[in-house]
Amino acid sequence: MLDNRYKTFLTLIDEGSYTKAAKKLNITQPAVTQHIQHLQEELGVQLFRYEGKQLLVTEKGRYLEEQLSLLNRDVERIRTHLLQQDDAPTLSFGATLTIGEYVMPGLIGHYLEQHPRHHLSMIVDNTATLTGLIQKGKIDFALIEGEFNQSQLGFAKLSDEPFIGVCAAASPLWRSEQELAALFSEHLFVREEGSGSRRILENALLKEGANLSSFGRATVVGGIGPIKQLVAENRGIAFLYRISVEKELVEGKLKEIPIRGFAVAHPFHVVNLKDFRDRGPLQELLSFYR
Repeated sequence: MLDNRYKTFLTLIDEGSYTKAAKKLNITQPAVTQHIQHLQEELGVQLFRYEGKQLLVTEKGRYLEEQLSLLNRDVERIRTHLLQQDDAPTLSFGATLTIGEYVMPGLIGHYLEQHPRHHLSMIVDNTATLTGLIQKGKIDFALIEGEFNQSQLGFAKLSDEPFIGVCAAASPLWRSEQELAALFSEHLFVREEGSGSRRILENALLKEGANLSSFGRATVVGGIGPIKQLVAENRGIAFLYRISVEKELVEGKLKEIPIRGFAVAHPFHVVNLKDFRDRGPLQELLSFYR
């Protein structure tokens, strides 16, 4: 229930320029300027500054953004509660792909067994989208595997998840310890550019003085499921979170490649606004995760 000046303020942060904000709001650029000027005069603080031609948000502006996000979250919670037919808590959250696909189904099932009347709403998307939804008050928190701005958000580490090389059961690679360089002759299946698991692999290879081009052949596949299927058919190898291939490892369809001196793990975090208030349901959900 924000007045137009605060909506203009938030839109200007999102768009990064007065021209783009005016277009998004369908108002004139002078109107955007006027809204911001009036807001700064009323609050007695500077919300934006220029560094060269780049529009930057001041520290006071960031604080205002955080508080407005909390207000928006509270308004959404109130609206949702009013529309519900009961008084059960509602928990709206996000998860990145690996967590959303391989962790959350079982976790949600266990949680709802204990709290059958609670309302849960989960969005599966990338880290940037989910942290943006948190900052805008659209979701309560997110479980993420990617990198994020730790100075702007509250967070806690959930676990360190092993990131392993896998091959088909028919491949000889899993039967003895391999040098990393010995794998470069293999056909590598890798996620698309920008995915969290690809960045982890690229960083791990960089530490060893290698990169994706070190492999004789690399094919980009946009999804964990297709990659697992291709590897199981002995068409190549891949590097994935152990949790995403646990089922296939147990069934024997995939095998972990033992790689000398190549132990990689990446943290999973729960991320929320620093002043997130309703922590009861969140803590209960995380207790099942742990």
